[in-house]
Amino acid sequence: MTDKISLETDMTDNNHERNQQLKYWLQQVFADKPFVLDSLPGDASARRYHRIQFSDNQETADVRYIVMDSADEQDAMRQFINVAELMSPAINVPSFVAQDLDKGFLVLQDFGTVEFAHLLTGAAPAQINEHYQLAMQTLADLQTVPVETAKSQYQLPDYDAELLDREMNLFSEWFMPYVGVEPETAVWGNLKSVLMTDILQQPQVIVHRDYHSRNLMQDQADTSRLGVIDFQDAVIGSYTYDLVSLVRDAYVDWSESQISGWVDDFWQLQQQRAIATTDTVAQLENDMNVMGVQRHLKVLGIFIRLSERDGKDRYLADIPKVMRDLITELNWLAEQGSDEIKQAVLPFNQWLQDTVLPAYQNKFEIASL
Repeated sequence: MTDKISLETDMTDNNHERNQQLKYWLQQVFADKPFVLDSLPGDASARRYHRIQFSDNQETADVRYIVMDSADEQDAMRQFINVAELMSPAINVPSFVAQDLDKGFLVLQDFGTVEFAHLLTGAAPAQINEHYQLAMQTLADLQTVPVETAKSQYQLPDYDAELLDREMNLFSEWFMPYVGVEPETAVWGNLKSVLMTDILQQPQVIVHRDYHSRNLMQDQADTSRLGVIDFQDAVIGSYTYDLVSLVRDAYVDWSESQISGWVDDFWQLQQQRAIATTDTVAQLENDMNVMGVQRHLKVLGIFIRLSERDGKDRYLADIPKVMRDLITELNWLAEQGSDEIKQAVLPFNQWLQDTVLPAYQNKFEIASL
């Protein structure tokens, strides 16, 4: 068998040995089928991905699969498979071709190379709206999966107070030290407490937990459908989490009037499909902004951690967008939130404006917001 493998990795002894293991395993899976294997750009995790293409004859020349190498994350791979089985009746997730959980190898369906983000580039406003309508319809499909099934048959965990708190602490543990500020303990603790109480009272659904323009793909086999990837961290949580991930994406920017229109559209979808939601779109918008504050505090911390701990500096360029989203949500809640929310948000907002933003602007060389 003649195969060609091109792996864009640093060729340390460990990587070389791992690549040889992967090569040997694929030779067993695809016996007598020569292939080319190219590595894909790394994401924010320790997993590595490759695209395999066969080169033996015309019948298989156009066949491609994705190979996941999860050497240090076998548990994450098991969870990936588990969640895929849960979601597959409702949405378009990759099918599995071959797997070896002990080794940490998985071959799965390849949706292609066109991300949702690519579809938006240069698109006319009407096309952009069509793309978002499809993304929201797909999200609504996901939210039709019964929570009881996810818990009892697939042991999906709850997005509980401990997890919400741990995520927000990424802001105080990574972002604050990076810009050189100390938390105002009482203000910070009160904000987190009020946010968590509100979020845990919101209607509960299956939450993808990273539903944005880089984790949605145009399915090359059926371009009318979106393929959904990177869902292994799914939980049972707020009905607004994935919505705010989509419309206030860290990588694409839309006006607040456009976002409000999409929020209204999504609420209509929830009503039509009898999905867990609130009685009014105004309450949905309120809940989304509460959830958005939690998410964007987390993301600011994650992006700094990816740079400082993991050497992935490219995410620093996305921090200004995330900070603008956080400020938008905080300002909305300071003006239109409940009395309890206002009592927590107003002091935090003041501290953010007086202490955090000047340090942040200086660190990132950004003009005053």
